[in-house]
Amino acid sequence: MSHMSSNDRSPGAPAGLDPELLELFDQAPLVATDDEAFVGVMLTRLRHARRRSLLARLITTLAIIVSGALLAPYVAQATLIIAGWVTLYSPLAGLCTALIAWRIARRRLN
Repeated sequence: MSHMSSNDRSPGAPAGLDPELLELFDQAPLVATDDEAFVGVMLTRLRHARRRSLLARLITTLAIIVSGALLAPYVAQATLIIAGWVTLYSPLAGLCTALIAWRIARRRLN
């Protein structure tokens, strides 16, 4: 391995690169088919991965929507039962009623 000084460099060669190595690269035949095949395979894999991810998101979203639609009546019924209990039996019911009455009376005065 020889040490290359800045004077050994050809005028068009980038700094730090061996001119003989650059010449060998320039003379080497291009093997674009292997590179193109590799890139094609990678792009195909990426497309398939994106499709799988999109399909998984779609299935998850549909499952959430369907389960929400099926559970909505039960959630609404439970909410009404709890709201009815709070208004009838909770000590906070009087406080809430007084607060609402105060708010209505205040609006009428303004």
